[in-house]
Amino acid sequence: MAERILWSAEGMSLSIGSQVIFDRASFSIGASERVALIGRNGCGKTTLLRIIAGEEKPAEGVISNARGIRIAWLPQEFAVAAPGATVESVVAEGLQYFQLLHRRYGEVAPGTPAHAQLEHELDLHDAWNCEHKLELMLERLSLLPRLGYEELSGGEKRRVLLARALIAEPELLLLDEPTNHLDVETIDKIEKFLADYRGGALFVTHDRFFLDRIASRIVELENGKFFSCAGSYADFLAAREEAWRAVDAETEKRAKFLRLELDWVRRSPKARLRRNLGRLRRFNELAAIEAPKRIGNIELVIPAPARLGNRVVDLADVSCSVGGRKVIDNFSCEFTRDDHVGVIGANGAGKTTLLKLITGGLVPDSGTVRIAENVVFNYADQNRTELDGERTVLETIGEGVDFVDLGTERVSVWGYLRRFLFEDERINTRVRLLSGGEKARLLLAKMLKRGGNVLVLDEPTNDLDLSSLRLLEEALRNYPSMLVVVSHDRYFLNRVCNRIISFDSASGTPECYDGDYDYYCFKRDERVNRSAGKTVPAEKKTPAAKPLAAAPALKLSYREEQELAGMEEAIQEAEERKAAIEAEFTAPDFYSRRAAEAPLMQARLDAAREEVEALYSRWEALERKRAECAAAREAAKRKATI
Repeated sequence: MAERILWSAEGMSLSIGSQVIFDRASFSIGASERVALIGRNGCGKTTLLRIIAGEEKPAEGVISNARGIRIAWLPQEFAVAAPGATVESVVAEGLQYFQLLHRRYGEVAPGTPAHAQLEHELDLHDAWNCEHKLELMLERLSLLPRLGYEELSGGEKRRVLLARALIAEPELLLLDEPTNHLDVETIDKIEKFLADYRGGALFVTHDRFFLDRIASRIVELENGKFFSCAGSYADFLAAREEAWRAVDAETEKRAKFLRLELDWVRRSPKARLRRNLGRLRRFNELAAIEAPKRIGNIELVIPAPARLGNRVVDLADVSCSVGGRKVIDNFSCEFTRDDHVGVIGANGAGKTTLLKLITGGLVPDSGTVRIAENVVFNYADQNRTELDGERTVLETIGEGVDFVDLGTERVSVWGYLRRFLFEDERINTRVRLLSGGEKARLLLAKMLKRGGNVLVLDEPTNDLDLSSLRLLEEALRNYPSMLVVVSHDRYFLNRVCNRIISFDSASGTPECYDGDYDYYCFKRDERVNRSAGKTVPAEKKTPAAKPLAAAPALKLSYREEQELAGMEEAIQEAEERKAAIEAEFTAPDFYSRRAAEAPLMQARLDAAREEVEALYSRWEALERKRAECAAAREAAKRKATI
C-alpha cells in the first residue's frame, strides 16, 4: 500500500509584492516522513508552514489534507500567553485533544464502535492520565511548572512552546527553527524524541547535526520551486549540484541553437511558407525561455584586524553573581591572539556573563580581569539590541555617511548592503519589518564594518540560512585574531573553534578544553565514565612490527590489465545508473505518486552509490599497483646496471 499522504499541494502560486514565493509549485509529505525544509532567508519557508497550519492560503493551487488530520506547530516567534500564565498552563494547552477524547469517551455508550474507536485513540497515545503525561513532558525538557511564562528567558520560552507542540502528538508536526536559543542538552533530547515519533514532521532548521540525524528527506525552496532529495545533507548538496549541471548544460545547448538560428532569422525568411512559420515559432518560444536565476551568496568581508600581542585577556580567580546566584566561581583562563573560543552551556548558565567579563562590560565580584592595551572589542549580542526597529536598513548601516571603509577598500553603503543580499526595495525598509534572517544579516553587516581586533559573538548562527552560515564559518575560520563565540551549533563549533569553555560542570565553574567540540565531548564522556566507576578505554598501543612484505610484482596480471582497461566505462555506467535513480527521487511529485516505492528505491540508490564507490576504490588500487610495478621495474633495471 502507498504511504498515506498527510498534506499535499499541486500548482501552488503566491506572490508578495514583486517577490514570487511559489510558482505553480507542488509539495507533499507522507505519514512517516521527517522532512527538512531549507532555503534562503525570506524565500517562503515560514509561509509554507503557515499555509499547512491553515493560517494562510495560496493565491492559486489545490490543497489536500488527510481526513481528520491534526497538525501542531512551533512558530519561530515567541507566542504571547494569557496574563498570569505559567509554564504548566502553557504546555497543558497541547492536551486539549486528549481532554476532548476523555469527555467523549464518558458520553458515548460502551460497546459501540464509537466507544471502541475512542478507547483505541487513548491507548495509542497513552493518554488515559493527562496529568501524568504533562509531568513526563515537563521533566523531559527540564521545565519548572510553576514559573511564570513571561518571566522566562528566550531559550526557556522556546522549550515551553516546543513541549506544547510535542505533547499534542499530532499526525503532522511543524517546527520552525526548533533548535534556536536551545542548549545542546535540550537539542539532544528533541532529537531522541523525534527519532521515535510516530507521526510525520516538517521542520525548518540550520542545524546540520540535527538535520542529518533526523531528516529522511531534504527539500529546498528556491525561486518559487521545490527541489527534493532523500538522504543526508551531503547527499542533497551532491544531487543539487548534479541538477544544476544538467540545467546549465540544457541552457548552453539552447543558447547554441539560438545562435545558429539567429543568422537564419536575420535573413528575413518568407513568412508565407508553412515550414518557415513553424521554425520561427520554435525560435521565438526558445528565445522567450529565461535561464534559471541563481541567488548569490553574501560577501562576508572582515577588515584585517590590528596586530595583537600574544596575551590578550587574562581572567584570574574571577567570581561573579547575577540576581543573587553565583554563576562563575573562582575561574581562571588566559586568552591569546590565536584563540578561537567556543562557549557552551545550558540557558542561564552564565555564558553571556562570561562574555561581559572578557570585554570589560562587567566588573567581577572578586578576582581580576586584565585586558591588553591595544585590544578593540567588536561585540554583537544575541538580542540584537544594537538594531533600532524604527530606523531603515540604510540608516542602520550608513549612520549619516555614504561610504563604508573595509580596510583598504571603500564601498558605498548601498553596495555594501547588496553584498548581504538586501535588494533595493528592502534597503529602505524599517528594521522592525524585517524577517529574523534579514535582521541576522543586518547585524552581521553592522558588526563587520566596525573592525576591531577581537570578535565576540553571542549566538551568531540564529536565523541564518545554511548558505550564509557556511560563509560565516569560512570567514571566522580564517580570522587571524582572537574570537569568542557563544553557540549551540555543534557543527559550527567543530568548524570554527580550537578551544571550548563549558558550563556543564556540576560545580557551576566553567572548564576549559583545548580542541574542537568533538574533543570536548570525548573528554566529557571520559570524565563521566571515571566518576561512574566505568573502565576508561586504555590508550592504544603501537602494534607489533609486521613481517617484511614479499617483493613487489613487476607487472599487473592479464586479468588486472583487462579490468583496468574497462574500468572507466564501468564507472561511467554505474554513475549513469545512480543518476537515473536520483533523478526519479528528486522529481517534485515522486512522494505523491510513488511513496510506497520509496524504501525499495532508497535501497536501490544505496546499492548504486556503494557500487560507484567500490569501482572508484578498485580503480585507485589498480592504478596504485601499476605505478608500484613501474617503480619496481625501474629499480630492477638500475640494480642490474650496477
